[in-house]
Amino acid sequence: MMVMEKSLYDHFAGLLDYPHQDIKIRTGECIKALANYPKYPAEAMEELKSFQREIEDIPLDDIQGVYSYTFELTTDFTLDMGSHIYDGFKRSNQLATIKSMYKLSGFPYEDVSKGELPDHLPVVLRFLSFLQDEDLKKNFRETFLILAMEKLVKNFDKNRKNVYSHLITAIYKVIDKDVKGG
Repeated sequence: MMVMEKSLYDHFAGLLDYPHQDIKIRTGECIKALANYPKYPAEAMEELKSFQREIEDIPLDDIQGVYSYTFELTTDFTLDMGSHIYDGFKRSNQLATIKSMYKLSGFPYEDVSKGELPDHLPVVLRFLSFLQDEDLKKNFRETFLILAMEKLVKNFDKNRKNVYSHLITAIYKVIDKDVKGG
């Protein structure tokens, strides 16, 4: 069962990367992966399917534009998760701590990150997918990721017209369930 869960986090990470021609195929694959997990709330699947429906008729150039505007030009929606819960020095300490955790866990951060910071959500999801230490995984989700995701989802709640609000909400529902157990 662990293999599927890892795969699910990888699927989510892939959907949060800058969109390419395969974004619609990746979304379908993510829906199939999520379907293997009845433990996750139905809302996660509903949100993912809403994301799929909304991007279905949007040209790739437009999806890329929405992605860039949302995640790269608007601080409220940044995928750099630490910025949702820390400022200045505290954030830089958190980045150093995360990077150190990656190194100690043998996670190939430099290869995976493609120049992104250690707290970039797709990198974090890939790390959680890679990580074998269940206690560390649980702790990282509870003390960092869920707190940042709660803020990010709140920001998207103010902008539900953004197609990415569905994807972020779906990811949040899955992570929230993983934090609460079950």
